[in-house]
Amino acid sequence: MEPSELAASIREQRSARLQEAQSILDATAVEGETPRDLTVEEQARWDGLMTEINELDRRAQRFESLANAKAVSTRQSPASEMRGVLVPAGARVEIATPQVSLRAYGRGTDQRTGLQEAHRVGRWLAALMYGHQQSIDWCRDNFGDQELRALGTTANSAGGVLVPEEMERAIILLREERGVARRNVTVMPMASDTIVIPRYQSGLTAYFTGEGSDITTSDPAFDSIRLTLRKLATLTQWSAELNEQAIVSMADMLSAEIAYAFADKEDSCLFLGTGTSTYGGTVGLIQGTLAGSKYTALAGNTAFSTLDLDDFEAMVGKLPQYAVAGAKWYISRAGWASSMLRLAAAAGGNTVTNIQGSYGAQFLGFPVEFVQVMNSTLTAQTSTNGLCYLGDLRLAAHMGVGGGVRIDVDNSRYFEKDLLAIRGVERIDINYHETGTATVAGPVIMLSTPGS
Repeated sequence: MEPSELAASIREQRSARLQEAQSILDATAVEGETPRDLTVEEQARWDGLMTEINELDRRAQRFESLANAKAVSTRQSPASEMRGVLVPAGARVEIATPQVSLRAYGRGTDQRTGLQEAHRVGRWLAALMYGHQQSIDWCRDNFGDQELRALGTTANSAGGVLVPEEMERAIILLREERGVARRNVTVMPMASDTIVIPRYQSGLTAYFTGEGSDITTSDPAFDSIRLTLRKLATLTQWSAELNEQAIVSMADMLSAEIAYAFADKEDSCLFLGTGTSTYGGTVGLIQGTLAGSKYTALAGNTAFSTLDLDDFEAMVGKLPQYAVAGAKWYISRAGWASSMLRLAAAAGGNTVTNIQGSYGAQFLGFPVEFVQVMNSTLTAQTSTNGLCYLGDLRLAAHMGVGGGVRIDVDNSRYFEKDLLAIRGVERIDINYHETGTATVAGPVIMLSTPGS
């Protein structure tokens, strides 16, 4: 019997096991009620079926791999036809039932759903990056037209393609979990490269008017905020050879690394931006905040360890009332531990329980967000801006985002090293517009150290 026929027979057995497993779950469902738990006998049978299904998968994939190898030896690989490139030398990919899921999964989905989605991402990567024929066939059957077209791009590259929604969701979740900027500013999806947003500056003025006298006119004032998308990209090298069962773990690592790189750069632009090309032209809080929104610590308080409650209370007092409801502290974890945590622990009234327990990230009634790109120097630093901030970033800054995350794969750049070049791309812009004035505070207050 041919390997493909043996694989088909095993797949039929697997399908029968799946149907039996589904019938066990169906038996627990009562219309209008929450499904009951499995009985001891049902759980034992369920576990046995899952073990059998996994084993049948492994057996079927061995025969499918053999069938694919025989097919490639007699005709040109469809992977090459689809991608317009040669499959990377030495590439070896076999997809087994995944044992891990992408880190972002498990939030709002059950384990089986997470594994299925991670498996989809792994299949897509195997087809895109390695020309793995079994995964290409699997993608034909399970993905939409967009992903299939993505696998058929131009020569010398697997192409710049939108990633499957499962992987993009993983990148987005990880990016927002790691990054402070994106989850705190006002995010604006953009359909074009540039948008202009009207901004309210001032309103009407009321005047006392004598009887029979003309009423003094006044008009609201507006200006605008401009967002222009800029490309933010990562480029890395990846092995052209992949071992069995590694594809889902690779998807996990790749999505996390791209997400973390994007998140750190977005945070750097918002908090540290100086208007240079390093920050995509963004002028962030440390450079853009004007004098009315600054508070300089008391004389001698030039380090996190010497800041006192008077400094932080003064920042609270300087914050405008309209920004209080959504205000947070923004500070590095090292700076927080040396200043806010130190002050909280020294405030008195502590017990063994709360000394040994964990401290909540809350200070003077406001939540604390840890921004790891911010100043974390613990020694004295005079005339230094941006040790911490207090305010509502949603009122202070906008982030424009265009489209989704893209991934490009090229197997020619590092050909002599037998490596793939992988590029992640997103398009964003950040505009910190509510900076305050020379005399009036905006919605974010910045802490600076004195000259001595």
